[in-house]
Parts: sequence; C-alpha cells; structure tokens
Amino acid sequence: MDRLLDIDEVRATARRTGFMKRSSKLAPEHFLECLMFADLEHGQLSIQDSCDDMVIHNGIRVSKVALHKRFNQSSVEFVQAVLSDQMLTRMDFADARDWSAFSAVIIADSCKFHLPKGFSEAYPPMGRFAAGNSLMNIQYAFDIKSGCWKTLDFTRATENDQRYSGAHIDRIGKGELHIRDLGYVTQSYLLGIARRQAYFLNRLHPSCRPVETETGQYIDWAKKYQAMAAVGQNISEVCVTIGKGDETVECRLVAVPVPRAVWEERIRKANVQAKRQGYALTDEYKNRARFSLFITNAGKDRLGTEMVAELYRLRWQIELMFKSWKSLFGIHKVKAVKKARLECQLLAKLLRIVVNWKIYKCIDSIATQKFKNRSCSTWKVFKHLRVIAQVIRKMARKEISALKWYDQYIYPIIQSLLLEPKKGKKAAFQILNEIFKA
Repeated sequence: MDRLLDIDEVRATARRTGFMKRSSKLAPEHFLECLMFADLEHGQLSIQDSCDDMVIHNGIRVSKVALHKRFNQSSVEFVQAVLSDQMLTRMDFADARDWSAFSAVIIADSCKFHLPKGFSEAYPPMGRFAAGNSLMNIQYAFDIKSGCWKTLDFTRATENDQRYSGAHIDRIGKGELHIRDLGYVTQSYLLGIARRQAYFLNRLHPSCRPVETETGQYIDWAKKYQAMAAVGQNISEVCVTIGKGDETVECRLVAVPVPRAVWEERIRKANVQAKRQGYALTDEYKNRARFSLFITNAGKDRLGTEMVAELYRLRWQIELMFKSWKSLFGIHKVKAVKKARLECQLLAKLLRIVVNWKIYKCIDSIATQKFKNRSCSTWKVFKHLRVIAQVIRKMARKEISALKWYDQYIYPIIQSLLLEPKKGKKAAFQILNEIFKA
C-alpha cells in the first residue's frame, strides 16, 4: 500500500499530459487530493471548498478564479491518466496455482445516472432515461481473479451496451472468461470471443433458438421439462449450435428449472408486456420460461456443469459495486458546472474508489488468513474507509506508514468487517473457492 499515489509518478503524469508545464504553487498532487478526499459530495462541493482544502492541508492559497481555470482538457487527461495507472497496478494475492482454467475472469456492466442541464450534447439521454436532461454512462469491468479494474470509460448512453461490446472486442485477451448480461451479447460478440481464443458465459438470448448439435433439431422445451421433472433432475447440459451459416457458434447449454412461483411471475410479466404491444405469448415461450438458460464455450474441464449457473450469478457483485459508488461515495450527486470540472470530479472520485478497492483487497487477504473460511464485506470496509478518509490521505502522502495505519485503524476492528454468514446462501468467495480451488 505504500506505493499508492506516488508523488513522483503523479508529477511525471502531470507533465506527460500537459497539466504541469512549469513550476507552480498548485502542485499536481494537491489538485488531485482536494478532489479525491473532499468531505462534501460533489453535488455540494464548491470551488471555494477546494481552495479552503488546499489552505488547510497544504498551506497553499489559490484564488477561485485560478482554480476554475485549471479545470480544462489537460486536467481531465491528467486525472484520467492517474486513474488508468492505478487500474494497471496489480495487487494480486491469489495463489499462483489457482485459477489455471482462465487467465482472467472479467465481469462487465454499465452504470447510468442523470446529469444536470447543460451536458446533453456530450452525454445525451436515451430510451427509458429520455425524460432526463442528460445521462452519464460509465462502462466498467473488473477481473475477479486478480482484483484489478480492467475498464472504466465515460460513454454516451446512445452508444448502447451491444454497440460498446462490439467496438471493444479487441480488448479481449486469450484465455479470458467474460461474464456479461444480455445487454452486451450479440452473435458477433460470441464469435469475436471464440476467434480470440477466449471464453464467454452468459444467459441465452430469448430470441435465440439453439439447435442440438447431436440431433440437428431445435430443442423441445416442453419435453425437456417433462423429462427432467420425471426423474427429479435439477440441471441439464447439452451441446448446441447458435446462429446460421458462417456465423454459427458451438457451445454448451446449461438448463436449470426454476421454481413454479418464479415461472408464473415470468409469465405474468410477459403477458403484461405482450398485451401492451398487441401480441400473444407462444407455447414455446411459456415452456422455455420454465428454465434459467446459460451458454458457455468453456469446456467441462475448465468449468463443470454445476458451476456454470453459480459462477454467472456472481454478476451481482458488480451491482453491489455500483451500489457502493452511489450510496457511499455519491458519484451520481453532481451539480451544474463546466464539463471539464464535472469530469475531473467524477474521475477523482473513481480514483478514490479504486484506491479503496486496493486497500480492501489487502485487508481481505489478511482476514482470510486470520479467519478461516471467512472474508471481508466490501460494503463494511468501504464504509469504514470513508470514515477514515483523511487518515488514508496521510498514508498516501507518506505521513503515516501503512503498517502503523493498519495497526491503529484496521487491526482492532477487523473482525467486525467480516461478512455475516447467511443460512443456505454461499458468499462470493466460497463460490469462487469451490469452482477454482477444488
């Protein structure tokens, strides 16, 4: 942790991006700190607040006009570059013998929130969010193997998830497993992953009619459900072909029957939608809705049948991440300021979050060794780190050592940061252990 936000590296980045062209009393690290560690949410943060922060913590007086002028394209590129550097810095505590099936296991999703008036040209609204003035869309991906953030892009909401995944297929590396929701999945996406010798895991799209590879016939969902129910089978796997002509992909289809109450709720919602749009549900749709359906091109030797659905459900981890971004750090609470300032503040807030994520990984690594079969709660750790934010600031500035910080602020309460066991429900780390450490 002593390597976090090294001042020499921050200054080198400032020179590289043009933020620092000559000596100035407003050093790059001071600019970064006042945005990262502001006690106020950015929706309440004023230029004067940031000026006061510099006086209190660095003894530097900067006028509001001078600070306002520093928010420009160079400052955006500077904060973005520091964030990118932090994302690339690995803090991998996994045993080197683990996870040999995949070089990375990457979960991706997007986070959207409304912006005030004045940003509609850069960040236009769309779809069900069209009633808002403008819309920020953050594309985010992280590797649950290494704990590293892989992608963090501000995009226009009009560039939907499918278009985004297609435009960035070149980011996919050999041997990686990508877990995404249906909003990202197209036939070209599946083909792109396969051609790059990587792996996908996602739900089967409702419009897709898979063909059994062995028989060459479409799956009869009614017969499949009846056959599984007759013998009490709770999971089924079959090799299927998806697509047509040269665009076909062969993969495994894993079908898991859902409880009757879940099936009935699915049909109820689908009927409401069908009635609104003037069509009737087909029998095929109703029978298919009895299953949760997953597809993957990873072989059984890499990912067992029983683990396919378990691993896919870890997607909810990214939803918890978005929840903490908003609830604990208030990234969605912004006000009408100039575009460069808005982006700098958001990037700095995300930089603070990625620094906290690295600290969390350190604490969790210690906790899993100290308390067998236990792990830390991301929410609890992030909440505690928010409370002691100014102490983390001192650690980043090398005013307090990481060891002293841990002994004083973490060790006495580490047990209270653990996840609470839930009866009948596995924690994410237990699922990962079962899949990759068996």
